Amino acid sequence: MSQSKWLIKPHPKPNADLRIICFPYAGGSASTYISWSKLLPNNVELIAVQPPGRSSRMFEPCFTEMSMLVNDFLRIMPSIIDKPYILIGHSLGSRVAFELMLQCQRQGIQTPVHFIASGSRGPHIKPRKKPIHHLPEKEFILELEELNGTPMEILKNKELITLCLPLLRADFQLAENYLFTSDVSFECRVTVFGGQSDSEITITDLSSWEIFFTGLAETKLFAGDHFFIESNKRDVIKEVNTIIQLELVKLASKHTMVKA
Repeated sequence: MSQSKWLIKPHPKPNADLRIICFPYAGGSASTYISWSKLLPNNVELIAVQPPGRSSRMFEPCFTEMSMLVNDFLRIMPSIIDKPYILIGHSLGSRVAFELMLQCQRQGIQTPVHFIASGSRGPHIKPRKKPIHHLPEKEFILELEELNGTPMEILKNKELITLCLPLLRADFQLAENYLFTSDVSFECRVTVFGGQSDSEITITDLSSWEIFFTGLAETKLFAGDHFFIESNKRDVIKEVNTIIQLELVKLASKHTMVKA
């Protein structure tokens, strides 16, 4: 594991040619991505991001403002971008990754070669539903049940849900309040993942990411609802590996041209 609490490296590869840095959804953790590491190419290192308030960082205060979260993460960014990298985030994680990429560009820090937005509307689109993070406990839990993202064994266990509520409220506050309202253009390639049965995120939502990139966005749909990244890991990882191979070929070609 990395020295930083933020970073989990299931299989450290200091000599990797490429890194993929993964951000969890609201209420989620690095565990979504840890199993991916064994299924990636040998020359690719996976870094799963572990924000405070969950798993090994359960008792640390959660962030409720995007700028504070990203600014804290930026402190360790130089230590993990000494080589080309891909950013991927699911749902809230996509918007965290977007804001991180934005701040990297503004501060002259190396930006990714590829950005993968998964299960998310563009960062400039307001949530369609009313905020829920402030609701009384009973109503908040009912809303969580409808979203189908929090395991029922947690929702129905009084001790577990009490332990998890601060994280869930904080993450939903973060997700519900973040809205990007400026202009920006990124030159890296972009792919957008969506769930075929996701009732929250439409095709238009997925396509909306394209306006922030100079190139065309490629949209990939997977069987499953909003949490297809959990229920359909096999197909998601297969597509991630396709993107990785594409980037490795491009990096190898660029390296050959430089040598020539």
